[in-house]
Amino acid sequence: MHRAADIPRLVGAFDGINIKLMKCGGLAEARRMIAVARAHGMKVMLGCMIESSLAITAAAHLSPLVDTADLDGNLLVRDDPFEGATVEEGRLVLPERPGLGVVARDAPVSGSRPGSP
Repeated sequence: MHRAADIPRLVGAFDGINIKLMKCGGLAEARRMIAVARAHGMKVMLGCMIESSLAITAAAHLSPLVDTADLDGNLLVRDDPFEGATVEEGRLVLPERPGLGVVARDAPVSGSRPGSP
């Protein structure tokens, strides 16, 4: 599924949908898709492609609203530039930081300038 508007015409043909943030356009459209699917009694899965921890963490914030979440694409990224959600004992664990909770790896300390000690 790419948009919430795609869902009603497929009711009865499928039991559920698979949402990928990179294909639907982001969190707002994914939320709309979840609401439309639920209104039609459909199951909802969150999936992903090979993505950084930034995208996976954003999607993970929607996981309480869905039946299944397969959000492990960041585990295939060798040099993931971000640190966010983790997988612990098969469960997604959201970071306890403000916003999405994602930070850039090797980010400068607040207040420091690049190249300064």
